[in-house]
Amino acid sequence: MSATAAGPLLALENSTPTARVAVVDGDRVLAALEKTAARHSSNLLVLVDEALATAGLRLPGLCAITCGAGPGSFTGLRVGMAVAKGLALPAELPLVLVSSLEALAVDLDVAGALLVPCLDAGKDQVYARLYRGGTLEPLSPEWALAPQELLARVAETGGPVVAGGTGVDGYLTLFRDALGDGARPSVAGPSALSVARLARRRLERGETDDLATAVPAYGRPPDITTPKKLK
Repeated sequence: MSATAAGPLLALENSTPTARVAVVDGDRVLAALEKTAARHSSNLLVLVDEALATAGLRLPGLCAITCGAGPGSFTGLRVGMAVAKGLALPAELPLVLVSSLEALAVDLDVAGALLVPCLDAGKDQVYARLYRGGTLEPLSPEWALAPQELLARVAETGGPVVAGGTGVDGYLTLFRDALGDGARPSVAGPSALSVARLARRRLERGETDDLATAVPAYGRPPDITTPKKLK
């Protein structure tokens, strides 16, 4: 499948309970839809169909399909990846994956600030990574940490901080006590628009992902694993 950065992208983001879909052509947003539900499997394809209809496009008119790869909701990421692959394969479109935390950093971006995109990880933990505002340079690995531990690491950096995402929403009192106005509740992200923006950069570098081997970046092993055989 040949990759080109020219043309409209279909972008999916399913790392949180809100499924987000967008069709973007350069700087033009042709469609942007979202829906929050307990099960993405019941609405994601409907959102894709509505977004393409709004944009006046069909799959062959796209240059690529891009998907937020996680970390985040295990079920949401699996559904998003399955739909992205299922659409890309028959249409012979390139697949481009981007970090859901990096997409959320784009949504939070404030030049000169320490960006802390933060997604709920369950088990009293959050997924997070630190970025430099303005350049989006990553300043840490991706973590799965207790929110108190994350805030302790953020405190070591100093300077202005902007934090947001479902991980902040779930522990808002903790984040507000530590960061004040730097804790941003109810951020609408990771957005499909930011996924598309990051994917466009990868396409411009000639980067795509293999349909056969691409898997979500869950952040940690799923709770449900294959049972060990009894001896």
